[in-house]
Amino acid sequence: MAWADNYRVGVNDLLSVQMTSWDQVNSVIIDMPGVSGSFPVDADGDITLALAGQVVAQGSTTAEIARAVEAAMTPYVGIGRTLKVGVSVEVYAPIYVTGQTETPGAYEYTPGLTILQAVSLSGGLAGVTPTEGEERNFLTARGTINVLQNELVFLTAQRDRIVIELGQATDFAQAETDVASTAQAAELAILQARNARYDYEITSRSSARVSLEEALQVLEEKLATNRSQLDAGLAELRRAEDLAEQGLVTPIRVFERATYINELESRLLDIERSILLARQELQGHERAEGQLLATREEENAMALQQVETSIAETEAQLTAQYDLLSASAGQVIGQGPNLDPLTAEVTYRVTRVRGDGGTFAGDPSTPLMPGDVVEVVYENPASSITPSN
Repeated sequence: MAWADNYRVGVNDLLSVQMTSWDQVNSVIIDMPGVSGSFPVDADGDITLALAGQVVAQGSTTAEIARAVEAAMTPYVGIGRTLKVGVSVEVYAPIYVTGQTETPGAYEYTPGLTILQAVSLSGGLAGVTPTEGEERNFLTARGTINVLQNELVFLTAQRDRIVIELGQATDFAQAETDVASTAQAAELAILQARNARYDYEITSRSSARVSLEEALQVLEEKLATNRSQLDAGLAELRRAEDLAEQGLVTPIRVFERATYINELESRLLDIERSILLARQELQGHERAEGQLLATREEENAMALQQVETSIAETEAQLTAQYDLLSASAGQVIGQGPNLDPLTAEVTYRVTRVRGDGGTFAGDPSTPLMPGDVVEVVYENPASSITPSN
């Protein structure tokens, strides 16, 4: 998590920008799908948002970009609304492997990727002798297995977190490695953040519902009081009309009572209209609370299906790499050598475009950054063995 928090975004990264606004008047959180989504960092280091236009991303952390997006988009959310923005790196800029590898090209970057793993992604070293080739295949398979095992640990932690959210478990499984502890800590933080947001939304809607119920009770009491006043006023009006027919009161007295009755009837209509609106709004809050729970369960069910599919795919890749590891440990390909294993040396040159940049020599354990170019070079490659026909 610390690595992701401190990571400085660069060109060709793909950012996920999610925006919501808090409506203070209606006490609701409003999603903003029209301006949320995935945004690539262009060659100038900017992302381009609907309404706000370009926002500088290059060289900033995701938290800094989120604040910049909030500042740029706040004028567009409306009065009485507070904008909240979350930014994360959806896909890192690829790394590039060139030189003496089986399949030079661009490859997806994942945090912690090393030169050995990058060379493995590109098919391993090209043109080595059978013995050297099997050794490289062994190392490549072992490095790939380590990557897949770590990926499987993180996927398992993600699955455990989703299962907990669905109420099918109460806690994570016992962590057996430091990697598992790290993965579970990351997923626990996500779980706590999601629970906090969910609880906040439920509490906000519940508070609004309680306020409406109290207001509705007050309105109904006013309605009862005004109906009593209307009944009394109608009786008083009838007495005034009878007395007017006998000449005991003036017509003005009757007119005053009739005017009072009209005012009461108008007030009753207003109160009844307010009660109807309050009841409709109360029903809306009750439906929203139910929909909030249903939406969360639906999202988690879909996420669980996706992560279980990813786990199955990763396990299949692990099986294949274990087979390759076993084969390369005890078998020989049988191709003619085209390098002299006594003189050939492999060197790695890394060209870094992020930060201070520059080119430097690396070794198989050197960690890479998004956008790095790894060049694999053979030194003294001339073969002293002539391939047999």
